[in-house]
Amino acid sequence: MTHASPLDRIAAADVAAVLERVGGADLAARGAITIISVDAVREKVGERWERNRGAVWAYVQRRMGEHLQPGDIFHRIGDTDFLIAMTSEHGAASQAVALRILEEVLTHFLGEAKPSHLKLRTVTDITGDELRCVTLDPRVIAVARRTEDAPDSPHRLGIDPREEARRNPASFVTANGARLRIDFSLEHLISLRHQVTAALRVEPSVTDEASGRVFAARQLIKLSDDELEQIDQATMTYGSLFLPAGQDRARTPLILPASFRTMMARKGRGMLIAAAGQAPDLARSGLLVELNDVDRGTPPGRLIEVVGLLRTLTRGVFVRGGLSKDALEPLRGARLAGVTMDVADLTGDASKLAASLLDFGRQARGLAPAVAVQGLPSEDYFAVADVAGMTHAAVRGAPLTAARSAA
Repeated sequence: MTHASPLDRIAAADVAAVLERVGGADLAARGAITIISVDAVREKVGERWERNRGAVWAYVQRRMGEHLQPGDIFHRIGDTDFLIAMTSEHGAASQAVALRILEEVLTHFLGEAKPSHLKLRTVTDITGDELRCVTLDPRVIAVARRTEDAPDSPHRLGIDPREEARRNPASFVTANGARLRIDFSLEHLISLRHQVTAALRVEPSVTDEASGRVFAARQLIKLSDDELEQIDQATMTYGSLFLPAGQDRARTPLILPASFRTMMARKGRGMLIAAAGQAPDLARSGLLVELNDVDRGTPPGRLIEVVGLLRTLTRGVFVRGGLSKDALEPLRGARLAGVTMDVADLTGDASKLAASLLDFGRQARGLAPAVAVQGLPSEDYFAVADVAGMTHAAVRGAPLTAARSAA
């Protein structure tokens, strides 16, 4: 969330030119360009600033080198202002990294990082030789460090709890008369490098109401196209509550799982457009789709076509992969934003789970910028995921409806 303050304008022709070469306008739209200020250090040293500022600049640069990855950009744009453009993370996650760098710099020179000293802005637009910025609230940015969903989470700012309860759970009756209930949980996809929430992910859990049987992921793909479409529709209807809104560049991106069979059809892709309402730009900057039923039998050409269509509507596409031999081969050349694996069905055997993570990491290497594991029983497995080459990980929580019932 940004403060309702006037836009700042910074004349920075050299920086604007560099940003344009790496898609600066797109990075700005995603909230990935942040400016931090070390004014508090200059105020503390007073007249000694001119003599000591070189050491401050050098320390900031070391902190940047520690936290940023190849492809990310940092640039000093004034005596105390530093610009950070992250291509590896976006929105709240990139701003949380910038906040961490600023906190470390202030703590090093001042002994602490007081909230009043945490000055950050996000670049909202690059016009000619000028950067336009809005002040950020560090209290809201800090929420990206949280790894669990909670009723008081700033991720839920502006969301009517009654409307959320109306959409969760959802239910429908299948062609053979069975009533299926869909309960949703909200997972935090954690950047393993930066230890911040890079995205929120909606996880549907499907139950046969008559028997109480919960469908495993491998069982869902056996449902009919119409049944999968109804599950996807309910997921999008619920998930649309959490789409970034307006100019809120601190809101975390959203991942919605959907069936590849649904997304192959124009009607299915139309559901995505409807979920974004009257603001398709929000979907292009804040929504990712995870195709969850791609396997060795999926025609690679058809996958590339569907991913290409979805990339025009959203920020990018993830595909959930399997562990069988050559299961990821259809994904090559599809220009994916990420590849995921779901281990919820493996959590009863710790050694098998760890081995599966290592195997998947080897198979998925080089397929996409993000390689993520979801469905983990706890954060204890994050270290194994990191060693396996994963970039992101998520813990599977209970459906939010279960939490409401317990309360």
